[in-house]
Amino acid sequence: MKWKVIAWGLLIFLVAGCGGKRPLLPPAPEPVAGYWFDAFRARRAQLEEPEFLAGSAKVVLTPKKPWVRIAGHGHWHKHAKGVLDDVCGRVLYLDSGREAVVLVSLDFIGLMLPRVERIRQRVTRRHPEIIIIASTHNHDGPDTLGLWGSAVMGMIPLKSGIDPEYMEWMEQRVARAILRAVATARPARLFAGRFLAPEGLAKNMREPEDIPREVTLLRAAGRDGYTIGTVVNYANHAESLQDKNRWLSADFPGVLCREVDLALGGVTLFFSGPAGGMLEPDNQPDDPEAERLAFREHLGGALAEGVILQAVGGMREITHPILRVRSRRFELPIQSGGLVKLAMNLNLLEPRPLVNGHLIAEAAYVDLGVMELVTVPGEPTPEVGRAIAAEFSAPYHMIITLGMDELAYIISNRQWEDPRFGYEREMSLGQGTVDHVLAAIKGLVHGP
Repeated sequence: MKWKVIAWGLLIFLVAGCGGKRPLLPPAPEPVAGYWFDAFRARRAQLEEPEFLAGSAKVVLTPKKPWVRIAGHGHWHKHAKGVLDDVCGRVLYLDSGREAVVLVSLDFIGLMLPRVERIRQRVTRRHPEIIIIASTHNHDGPDTLGLWGSAVMGMIPLKSGIDPEYMEWMEQRVARAILRAVATARPARLFAGRFLAPEGLAKNMREPEDIPREVTLLRAAGRDGYTIGTVVNYANHAESLQDKNRWLSADFPGVLCREVDLALGGVTLFFSGPAGGMLEPDNQPDDPEAERLAFREHLGGALAEGVILQAVGGMREITHPILRVRSRRFELPIQSGGLVKLAMNLNLLEPRPLVNGHLIAEAAYVDLGVMELVTVPGEPTPEVGRAIAAEFSAPYHMIITLGMDELAYIISNRQWEDPRFGYEREMSLGQGTVDHVLAAIKGLVHGP
C-alpha cells in the first residue's frame, strides 16, 4: 500500500498547482522555402477572371516509435502493439481567386489551437485563418492531447502522453502536405450531395432515439472529370475498435477514405459531425477482436458505398461557385471543479494563453453558395448540431466538429439538467459553453 500513498501524495501535489507550469509553445520556425504561399495568394487575388482551382494531398502520420500511447477511452494497457493501418492527414485546397480555404482532416483524437497555430505558421504569415484543421476524433491513434499518459492506478494520468518529437515531426509533414495541395491545384468543378447512412451503424448512449443518419458530401473534380478530393461529413465517434484495441489505426474513417480513394481517385477527407453525448459505433467493447475488426470494415465500407454511389450519379454541381471564408475568436470560461480544469492543473494539456482566466476558441465559416460549412471547437451533441443547422439557409451544410481545437463536450442547457449527461457535464468547459459557441457561429453565418 505504500506505493499507493506515495502516488496519491504526488497527485495532490500536482493538483494543488505546485508541480510547476510548462512554458507556452514557442512560435514554429519559418518554412525553409519561404512564404511562397502568401505570394501565390497575392497573385491569385489580383486576377480579373480567375478559374476556380482545387488541389489535394495526403500524408502518412503514423508514429515511427514502438509502444506509442493510444488516445481514447481509459488508461489501462494503452501502448500500441503494432500498426493496423496508417494514421494520415488529408488536405483539400479550394481557390476562387479572391479567396481560398484549406481543409485539413487529421486521424487524431483532437488537436489543440496552439498546435493548429504552429502548423499555420509553417505555411503562411498573412492568411492563417483560411487554414481549417479538424480531427476525426480517432480513438486508435497517438495521444495528441496529453490525456493518456501513465496514470495513478490506471485512473488519473500523472504525465502527458504527448511525444514532443512526434508533434514536431507531424507539424512539418502536415504543413508540407498543405503546400503540396496548393502547388498541384488545377481548374476544378464542385459537386454537393447527401444520403442517409444505413441503420445499425451508430447508437446513442444517452438518448437512443436521437441518431442522425445524414451524410453530406463535397466533391472537387478536374475538367477531365477525375476526382481531386471528396469531403465526407457524418456524425459518429471513430471508435469501432473499442477500448480493448491495441493497434494503431484510423478506425472506420480510414476504411471509408481507403475505399473511396480506390473507387474515385483523389484524396478523401472525413470530418465528424455532432456526435457528442454520445453517438458511437453500434458494436460492443467486449466483442472479440475479429468481430470488432469486421465491424470497422462494415461501418467504413457502408459509408463508402453511399459516397461512391452519390459521386457516380447523384450529386448536384455547384455552378459558378462562390467562396467566402470568415473566422472568429471568442472567450470561453472554464468551470472550476471540472475535469478540464483538473487536466490543466496536472499539466497534461499543452499550456495555452488565457484571457481573464478564459480560453480563447475559434470558429470558422465557409460559404460555397449552395453549401455552407461551419467549424465547432469541440464535441456538440446532435441537439446542439440542430441548433447550429437552423442558422443555415443553403440546401447543403456541414458541421465540422473538433475544428481547430478539442474543448470537450458541448451540450444544450436542457441536457445540462438531464442526469444522463453527468459524464458530459464533467468533461465540459461549463454550462454556458453552448451559448458562447452558438453566438459566435450565428455571428459568422449572418455577419457581413
